[in-house]
Amino acid sequence: MPALRGSLTYARFFVEGELPDDFRERFMKAVRLRAMRPLEPDEEELERSGWAKVGEPFVVDLGYDDVFFNEYVVLGFRTDRWAIPGPVLRTRVKEAEAAYLEKKGRERLSKKEKSELKLMVSKKLRRQMSPATRSVDVAWAIGEGVVRFFSHAQKPGAAMTELFKKTFGLTLIPESPYTTAARIGLDKAQEQAWNDLEMVSLGASDARLSFDEAAEEE
Repeated sequence: MPALRGSLTYARFFVEGELPDDFRERFMKAVRLRAMRPLEPDEEELERSGWAKVGEPFVVDLGYDDVFFNEYVVLGFRTDRWAIPGPVLRTRVKEAEAAYLEKKGRERLSKKEKSELKLMVSKKLRRQMSPATRSVDVAWAIGEGVVRFFSHAQKPGAAMTELFKKTFGLTLIPESPYTTAARIGLDKAQEQAWNDLEMVSLGASDARLSFDEAAEEE
């Protein structure tokens, strides 16, 4: 999801909070602290997110020039996840259970033994593969107070906002008609008119009804 090239499709977030006077130095230290730490096969954690260089997700040793671009903070939001195919895991676990039962001369496994065998097989498979990696570019226009996240997916967006707050101590507010109106400011008459608005559903059934009504009018 590129910020520097390709189609410009992104979600916008408003930054809420005040910047410290020495924000560049503070933010650089904070970004390094929250830089992506790749997953290891023997760890219990199955998924992890962190910052990386924009456009180069496997560069996690970040310098000043990697983060600050004129009046922008630019980063890659990288997520690693172990993604072992279900059929492969189930087959290997069954094989491990059968071998264990034969070795012990037993017919059944306890719940604890099953759990331990599954974990052992999972770690062994992880050592034979690499975690799935996803990276989404993030561009923060500091003067504008707006973060552009180059994805509309809800789960990565929520994870990014959480990491952003942990890193910079600032809250991200998703752009919407309401937050935009609150940001630009409304006078009393406009605020009253806004509060009197009613929600309108634009679901498939409503769209289909509108098309039918238009056809009848023709």
